[in-house]
Amino acid sequence: MFERLFASRKKPFVPNRDKLETLTANLSGSRFSISLPPNSVPDINEEYYGPRIDIYNREAYDDLSRGKWYQEGRMPGQSIIKRNWGFYGPPWISMEYGFVTLSIRIYRVDDIPEGMSCFNPSNFEQVILRDLYFQYGPANINSWPSLTPINWEKKTINGNDWLYCEAYRKCTEAEVQANPFNEAMFSSQLYTPLDDQYFIDIYFNAIGYAPANYSITAMNHLMSDIYSSLNLELSPAMQQRKREVIQQFPNSKFSDTRNPEPWIYHEFRESDDESGEDPFVIVKKGTPPPKFTPQ
Repeated sequence: MFERLFASRKKPFVPNRDKLETLTANLSGSRFSISLPPNSVPDINEEYYGPRIDIYNREAYDDLSRGKWYQEGRMPGQSIIKRNWGFYGPPWISMEYGFVTLSIRIYRVDDIPEGMSCFNPSNFEQVILRDLYFQYGPANINSWPSLTPINWEKKTINGNDWLYCEAYRKCTEAEVQANPFNEAMFSSQLYTPLDDQYFIDIYFNAIGYAPANYSITAMNHLMSDIYSSLNLELSPAMQQRKREVIQQFPNSKFSDTRNPEPWIYHEFRESDDESGEDPFVIVKKGTPPPKFTPQ
């Protein structure tokens, strides 16, 4: 509580930030762990589906069979962990300044062409761009247009390679002036493969506050502390499979940098509640999902 007396927007207070809990999961033989502060948003439930996850159990994944046309090609996922943290000021300000949500999910790439593998970096980059399209691009018609990938880079964390990138709301200067909080809304993600058709996504979503530079700095500090604790050891079978793919494609690598995707978003209208239509009706299609290109 003493620490909270001196909390501010520049240095917000996160309850029990140093009291880390290490969560582990056996992912069909691959061992995963991450160390997290306790959930500090009482009104939002946390999720933890460990310690054993069968990544090959198809019934555990999202059922996308009834999806809309603009979701065709989306990759089904299943959750492992979800946790939330509030950022607070001094005790006399009861409401949180902002929030960070961590969501860890496993995804299955059903339509990856034969001969392609998530263990091949250039192939996996295509998988990631496809995931970004469905999370932030034209297929996600319920969210704001986004700029992504931002700060694209490969990170080696505790001996394992992860692909990192961020996404920010695409806001005009007028929108930022009208609501400075818009500038502080962002996400960051880390990806790494588990098998030829499976990967894990470490997803942070930040609902920030103004001034945005204080919020982004404080929230990134917490996120980097958390993802520095990531540990993933592939099963012996998957380590062998990864070596085989790397030997087959020794020159394959991630792009060193990437510019934000130049998506054109769908144009849509809201439907009449009594018409029986979907809540949103596409009137003009934008950019389609990226296609896989074997390399």
